[in-house]
Amino acid sequence: MSQTTFSGPLISGDRPAGYSGGSNLGFAHLSQFQTVAFDATLVQNLTFNLPYNSQITSIVPDVTTAYNSATSATLSAGISTGDTTYASGVNAKTAGRATPSYTGAQLLAMSSIGTNGQVVVTVTSVGQPTAGSVGVTINYVQKSSSTD
Repeated sequence: MSQTTFSGPLISGDRPAGYSGGSNLGFAHLSQFQTVAFDATLVQNLTFNLPYNSQITSIVPDVTTAYNSATSATLSAGISTGDTTYASGVNAKTAGRATPSYTGAQLLAMSSIGTNGQVVVTVTSVGQPTAGSVGVTINYVQKSSSTD
């Protein structure tokens, strides 16, 4: 399968600004996916690289294999390891699709990631796990060119 890349944002619609009733243009919804699995450390990271000034619309953790660490395994998302700028407190010890409960501050931070294009997703375990895997999808909208 071939891939095509281009610099966005990708905007779609058939009525640009100036039409009666206004524009119906909208930004394309994009996503990136990666999997984090347990290892010999208590902290595992994934780094996503998003276009500057993107809006994160959701972070979707799918716990495909529950972490079996002794006490807890918690997923967070932010600008560095263990940071909670975008999401926090997601239980990775229970299999299934987890839905983060976003705070007002997290939603504000997600509205534009600015010029920090990296989003780091971290699973922190208390007690060494011997099993565990989480697929993480970050859904986002590129709102301006990545060089703005």
